[in-house]
Amino acid sequence: MVDALRKLLLAGLGTLDLTEEKVKAIFNDLVARGEMSEKDAKELITGWAKRAAEQRSRLQQDVEQAVNRAMSALGIARRAEIEALTAKIAELESRLLARDAEAAPGPGTGRAGDPS
Repeated sequence: MVDALRKLLLAGLGTLDLTEEKVKAIFNDLVARGEMSEKDAKELITGWAKRAAEQRSRLQQDVEQAVNRAMSALGIARRAEIEALTAKIAELESRLLARDAEAAPGPGTGRAGDPS
C-alpha cells in the first residue's frame, strides 16, 4: 500500500514537472511570435513556477498524511517510532546492567564460610 501511494506521489510530481515544462514552452513560443514580451513571459513563468512548487509541496504533505493514516489504521509502525523504541530499549538495558553491577558483591565479600 505504501508503495502504491509513493508511486502516486511520484506520478503527481512528474505531471507537475511536465506541465511546468509545457507552460515554459508555450510562453517562449508566444515571445518568439511577438505576442508577448519577454519580461511578461518571465513574470508569468516565475509566478506559475511558484504556484506549482506550492502545489507540489501540498501534494507531498497530503500523500504523507494519507500514508501515515493508512499505516496507523493498519497498525504499522513508522521507522521513526521503531528507532525511538530501539533507543529506549538500549537505554533500559544499560540502566539494568548498571544496577546489576552496583548490586553484585565485590571481591572478598562472599557468603560466610566461603573461602573467597
